[in-house]
Amino acid sequence: MPFRGSNFGFLGYLPTGLELEVDRILEIACVITDGKLTTSMEGPDLVINQSKECLDNMGEWCREHHAASGNKLCKESYWVSNASFGWKFRICGLHVSEEAEVYACKSVVAMKYMPCLAGIFPHVLVDVSSITALCMRWFPKERKAAPTKEKRHRAMDDIKESIRELKYYKESIFKGFRKSK
Repeated sequence: MPFRGSNFGFLGYLPTGLELEVDRILEIACVITDGKLTTSMEGPDLVINQSKECLDNMGEWCREHHAASGNKLCKESYWVSNASFGWKFRICGLHVSEEAEVYACKSVVAMKYMPCLAGIFPHVLVDVSSITALCMRWFPKERKAAPTKEKRHRAMDDIKESIRELKYYKESIFKGFRKSK
C-alpha cells in the first residue's frame, strides 16, 4: 500500500484497567509528527469524567498510579463520556486523515473504547510497545541505552515518551537498515 505522505498520528490513552468490557478511559491525547518524528500538531488532550464508583473500582496498581496523576482531574472534568469527546477528535480527524498515514496506538483498545475514531484510522497501526518488545529481544544491548520513561501516567506524557523512544530506535537500532545513497 503506497503512502501519500510520511506523517504519524500518535494516540495515547489511560484506562482504568486492562479489562476491555469493564474498564473506562480516564484520559486521551493525540500528537501528529512528520516522518522524522518532529511534532507538527498536539492535541486534543482530554481528561474524561469518571464516577467515584468507577475510580474506586480500579485495581490497586491503577489506583496507586492514577491517584497521583489525575483522579482528581477525572472527577472534575466536564467531558463525560467517549461519545461526548468524539466530535473533537472528528474535527481533529479532518486534519489528521490528510496528515497522518500511520497511527501509533494500541488498536484493540482504541477500537473498543473509541469507535467514533474508527473511520479516521488507516489500516496501518504501529504499537510502540510492540517495537520495544522486539528490540528487547533482538537488540538487547542497544535497547538498554534507550531513553528511560518518567512514567507520569498521563496520556500526553506517554505519547511524548513513545515518540522519544521511537526516535532513539530510528537513529540507533534501525539506522543499519537505511539504504545508502
